[in-house]
Amino acid sequence: MNRIWQPGEIKGLTATQRMTLTVIALFVCLIVSSLPVNAAQPLTSSDRKSFKPIPFDPAPPEAQRRELERVVALCVETVGRELPGGHFEATVDGGIVNSIGIDRERFKFWKCMMDSGHPLAPINK
Repeated sequence: MNRIWQPGEIKGLTATQRMTLTVIALFVCLIVSSLPVNAAQPLTSSDRKSFKPIPFDPAPPEAQRRELERVVALCVETVGRELPGGHFEATVDGGIVNSIGIDRERFKFWKCMMDSGHPLAPINK
């Protein structure tokens, strides 16, 4: 059974298709614009954060400090491997872990630290 399209139906269908394509194009632009472009942007002071291990010991024993440094180094390597092209760094100063990087890198670092038995909490300054 062949149906004959009326002129108003073809026009409505075309408008719907145009609207659908516009919505799809806007969605794609939104997704592409939200992709990280941190490799070209220098890190700023807002990218620097300090964390304390849970439970926090401001003057940990030498063995505990070395273990924390070992896990931090391991997790920095993990972040570099999973998010190549970034500039993430983390160091231990006494019982405080200082890091510099974007939120995505910091999340991977937190996750690695937690998975390694050293969960971190942000220091509110």
